[in-house]
Order: sequence, then structure tokens, then C-alpha cells
Amino acid sequence: MKKRFTIAIIHRNGFDRLKAMLDSAVDASNELDEIIIVDNASTDSSLSSISKIYKNIAIIRNNCNKGYGYAANQAIYKGSGEYFLICNNDITIPKDSLSQFENIFVRDSEIGMISGQQTNLNGDNVRTSSKAPSLFSEFDGIGRIDHSKDPKETTEVGILRGACLAVRKATIDKVGAYDDDFFFYFEDTEWCIRIARENWKVVIAPHIKIPHIGGSSSSEFYSQSRIEFYRSRIFFWKKIYPKYIVILLYSWNIPKLILDGVFYSLATALTFGLSKRLKNKLLDRVFVLTWLLAGQPKKWGLPGKC
Repeated sequence: MKKRFTIAIIHRNGFDRLKAMLDSAVDASNELDEIIIVDNASTDSSLSSISKIYKNIAIIRNNCNKGYGYAANQAIYKGSGEYFLICNNDITIPKDSLSQFENIFVRDSEIGMISGQQTNLNGDNVRTSSKAPSLFSEFDGIGRIDHSKDPKETTEVGILRGACLAVRKATIDKVGAYDDDFFFYFEDTEWCIRIARENWKVVIAPHIKIPHIGGSSSSEFYSQSRIEFYRSRIFFWKKIYPKYIVILLYSWNIPKLILDGVFYSLATALTFGLSKRLKNKLLDRVFVLTWLLAGQPKKWGLPGKC
């Protein structure tokens, strides 16, 4: 039977996070909706514990981790919703958010994707949307966060941060699902750009607040996750830009990493190694630069990948 929303939860480890997320999903949904958990080869007992509590929720179990986009696509292909809400396992779905998302879709048939405004646990806004990347922004970095410019009403944007995305099924049918060649990072950015290129609107609805812990699955493997970030970033360049631009960006990033490494080495020395933040910044640059110079080995990065 066709459903209103398919709530797809992408999970890897963490019972407490998943339990809290599921509690909010169940509270926000009704008999018109369905919930699908896609487990990316968890190494703890979180999934078996959850399956004893929630017996009527569909679960897709993966033997190895093929990435966020691949897992999300599994739920998309299995689900029967008119709309999909694709979420991390560390967000909270507000009680009335599904009806609010649905109302926005109904009011404007050109809207293909929506996100609410993500907040941290203190209720402060965190960056949820931005302009689409350009050659200038690639050289200037991701950009400084200015919360004074956060949209105050439903607004069309370039890209959305993919922790909780509401997507119209008709949009997916026309544009395609996630590009699952991305393992982790940039899969949401590429999808937003592809959706916009097919003349669907990508919007943020700031009145819908989405609490998000953030970084919970990769924080214990910070340096490895930075390799995945750069791997996906390079892959994104190849998807979006002409070859000569990719070469230019690649050539710029290696000396930039070296200069950053020198800066953070000096800063760490001047603070006698007491700043954990500076040391992590230094290790990040060294780790990524080593990976690049070693020829970008596929085995480097987050553990548990297929």
C-alpha cells in the first residue's frame, strides 16, 4: 500500500542515538507512514536491541558498509512513500514536521527537496544550507558561517546539509537517487545540484527545527574521516567540473595542505603542544597530505568499508 512518508534511518552503531531517533520518528508518524532502518554493518548490539523493542519496523541489514548514499538508496528502492525523509541516526524528528513538510510540497509542486533548520543540542542554529559550490568557493574554502544570514522563511538554496532531507518521490523518479559512488561526504551536495539542474527547487524551511548531535559516527575516527572527506571532494570535482579545473584544484590543495601544516606546526610549538585543537588540525593535514602523496590508497579511510 502506498504510504505518505517513508522515513529512512541510516544507522551504524550507537543504541542510545538510534533509540532516541526512533522514539521521535514513531511519535511524529502515523499509520500513513512507514519507517525503514538501514544498518551499515554495525559492530555493536544496537540493532538487535532495537529490533526487540520495535517489532514492526522494517530493517535492512548490510554485511559491510558501502556508504551513506548506497544505504539511503536501499531504503528508497524498498519504500513506498509519496515522500521520503532520509535521516542520520542522531537527529530528532519534531512531532508535527511530517505534516509541515507535506504542506510545503503540496503548496509548491516545483519543490523537490526540503530540509528544516538544524540546531545543536543547545538550540542554536548550525549551518544547514549554503550556495552551491563554485570555483571561487573551492579556492576560498567552504566559507565562514554567518548565522545572521540564516533564512527566516522558506527559501530556495543551493545545497542542503544531508542529515535530514525530505524528498519528493516524483523528483527521485526523474533525477535519480543518490550517486552511491560517494562513500561518505558530498553525496548530498551532488544530489542537490543534480536536482536543481532538472529545475526542481531545493529549499530550507527554517520554522521546522531539527536537533542534530552531529559527527557521532565518525568523531572517533577523525583523521580517517578527513581522508574520506578529501576523497569525496576530489570525486565531486570530477563529477561537476571540467578536467582542467580538477587539475587546477588538485594542484592548489597540495601546497595549501603543506602551508597549513607548517602553520599548525609552528602554532603547536608556540603553545607547547597544550592545545588539542591545534594538534588535531596538524595531524589532519599530515594524514591527508600523506594519503594524497601515497597515491590515494583505497584502503585508507574509515574502517569497515566494503
